[in-house]
Amino acid sequence: MREKLLFISAENPFPQDSGGKLRTGNILNIVLAKYDVDLLTYRNSRISPTVDTADSALTIHEVDCTVSYRKAMLRSLYKRRNCSYMSHVDLDMSSKIRELCNQTDYRHVFISHSLLGYCIDIVTRILPEAMIISDAHNFESGLSLQLAEKKKGLAKVYFTMNAWWTKQDELKLLKRTDLLLTTSEQDGLSFKELSPQNADKVHVIPNFIRMDNYRYDKCATKEEWIILPGNMNYFPNVNAATYFYEEIYPLIKAQIPGIKWYIVGRDVHPDVAALAEKDNSIVITGYVDSVADYIRRAKVVIAPLREGSGTRLKILEAWALKTPVVSSTKGAEGLIYNHTGDIFIADDPRSFAESVVTLMQDHDRGVVMADRAHQTMLAHYEAESVRDKLLSLV
Repeated sequence: MREKLLFISAENPFPQDSGGKLRTGNILNIVLAKYDVDLLTYRNSRISPTVDTADSALTIHEVDCTVSYRKAMLRSLYKRRNCSYMSHVDLDMSSKIRELCNQTDYRHVFISHSLLGYCIDIVTRILPEAMIISDAHNFESGLSLQLAEKKKGLAKVYFTMNAWWTKQDELKLLKRTDLLLTTSEQDGLSFKELSPQNADKVHVIPNFIRMDNYRYDKCATKEEWIILPGNMNYFPNVNAATYFYEEIYPLIKAQIPGIKWYIVGRDVHPDVAALAEKDNSIVITGYVDSVADYIRRAKVVIAPLREGSGTRLKILEAWALKTPVVSSTKGAEGLIYNHTGDIFIADDPRSFAESVVTLMQDHDRGVVMADRAHQTMLAHYEAESVRDKLLSLV
C-alpha cells in the first residue's frame, strides 16, 4: 500500500484554465506517481468533465470559499497579512485540515502556494513530524511591491503595507517549511536573500507542461491574429494589455490593417474589457475551455509584460504548439531562450511592433523560430525533464 500525501491548494487545478492551475495540476500529476493523494481545495464551479485521477490515487476534498476579495482586504488590516483570499484559508480550511490530519498520519504535506503558509501551523500542531513541502509559485512580496508602485494616495499606502506583510510571511514560511520550490532561479535567489540561513531549503522546479495535452496540428490554418493569453484580472496582464493597446498596437495596425488581436483569458478586468469597445479589431473571449485552440490559429503570441514574477506558462504553451512569441524581457524572465533564435525579445514599442510585423509577414521565419522554441521547451520544460528532480525532493 502506497503512502498518502496531503496536498493543499486554494485553487482547484481542474480544469487547468490558468497558469497557476497548470503548475499545480502538473506537479500533482507527477506526485501521484509516487503517492496516493488527498487534495484539499476550494470548491470549483467549473469542474473538468475528464479529471485524470491516476487510477483512483487522487481523492478530492472540497470546502466552500467564504472569503471575498473585499473581505480579505479588510481582514488583512488587522491580521497584517497579504490581502489575497489565499492568505485567509484558515477561515475555511482549518477544520478540514485538522479532520484529515487526525484521520491520516501524513508523513508528507504539500502546500501549493506561498500564501497558504498559515496552513503549516495547523498541520504541525497535529503532525509535528510531517515533512512540509511548499511551492511558492511567485515571489509574492516582490509582486506586491510592484503593485504598490502603480498606486497613489491611500491605495499606495495600503499596498505598500501589504508588500511588507507579505515579506514577513515569506520569512516565516522559509523558517517553517522543510522545502521551498520556486519557478525560476531569480525567484529562488530572492527567497535566499530573505533568509540566507534557510537558503538550502530552496529548490527550483521550473514551470513545465505535459506534451500529451498539446497536440500539434501541422494542418491548422493560421489566421491574421495575434493573441494575448492569461488571467485578465491579474494586474501584470491588465497593465500589459493596456500598454500594448496604447503604445504598440497602433504601430502594428498601420502596417497590417486587417489584423485581429485576441485577448483570451478568464476574469476580464474592466480596463481590458474597455479596449474592445474602443477598437473592433480587438476580440475579448473571456473564459474559454481551450486556450490552446486559439494559440494554434494565431500567427503570434505576445507577452508585453512590464511586471510580474515566476515564469510565463503561456509562452511554454505557445512553444509546445509551435506558435512564435514576441515578449518583453520581463515577460520571458526565468526562461531559457535565444533571442531571435526561438523568441523575439523587445522592450520598446517600436521594436516590439516590428518583431510582431516580421512574424506576421514572414511565415517561413515564424516556422523556423517556432520549431527551435519547441525543441527548447522539450529540453527544459516538458514534464519528463523535471520529473526525476521533483520526485527526489518529495
